[in-house]
Amino acid sequence: MNGWSRLYGWLTSGWSVAPAAPAVAAAPAPPHHLVEAPVVAPPLPTPVPAEARGKKLRPDDMLRAAAALGDSVAAVQAVLTVETGGAGGFLLDGRPRILFEAHLFSRATGRRFDASHPRISAQPWDRRLYAGGAGEWPRLDAAAALARPQALCSASWGLAQILGSNHRAAGHATVEGYVAAVSESEGRQLDALVAFLRAEGLDRLLRARDWAGFARRYNGPGYAANAYDQKLAAAYADAAGEPPPVRPIATMLRIGHRGEAVLRVQRALGWAGFMLTQDGVFGRVTEIAVQQFQERMRLAPDGVVGPATARALGL
Repeated sequence: MNGWSRLYGWLTSGWSVAPAAPAVAAAPAPPHHLVEAPVVAPPLPTPVPAEARGKKLRPDDMLRAAAALGDSVAAVQAVLTVETGGAGGFLLDGRPRILFEAHLFSRATGRRFDASHPRISAQPWDRRLYAGGAGEWPRLDAAAALARPQALCSASWGLAQILGSNHRAAGHATVEGYVAAVSESEGRQLDALVAFLRAEGLDRLLRARDWAGFARRYNGPGYAANAYDQKLAAAYADAAGEPPPVRPIATMLRIGHRGEAVLRVQRALGWAGFMLTQDGVFGRVTEIAVQQFQERMRLAPDGVVGPATARALGL
């Protein structure tokens, strides 16, 4: 199956077509033009029947995002695949998927509500306060009743879970305008992501396929612990119809080890002219071949494949 076929299947899986649902107007290419006028606080989204929504991502949304980023649809899909984990931007009841951050609300309100409302305003960050899924909405509603702008800014929204406090980077002058837009459709949520990537200079890293640089800026300095960059590379290869990326040898391999990494070392030694059985078992013959290769490359001939030997082998 080619990359476009997989893309079509990914985009159309789970779609429900509602004839009565009006088409959502495409947002202008983001970002940098903040055009909304200040809005009087409208009511927050309420549950609606799933079949009445028509909010799913469409192929033209992906094409518009790729054009705005100067990149391919496969690159856009890779970011969405890793960031959403396959989850959509809306709950089954039609409200945007959100995550309310009690520690951010506490900070934004000067800790005024920490004592009276410890479930929605607290320091420091505490994973146990999350309700998850639709359970996040009562938390947001309660916070909005206390301090609405700060509450909206303390929640992350939609496909890419961009915080309301980043509404300007996401292409909206006000947090109310941002919430209204991402409540319309996944297409508007994708527009917000594109605007955010451009505003933060992440589009350049994406076009360069600098997955580690992109992950560091987007996911934070702990990205490597989650293998965020490797997931991006794999998702992009899948969307583009390319062979899956080969991960670098990141551990010390020595006699007694076995597995796929050892097999890759043996294959590389074979390409370098050494005769050995390629069975994924690091035995004495493999150790001798490694030592001889290290001597050839003027490395310490310890028979252990560490980072320097792996690089010399092209791994």
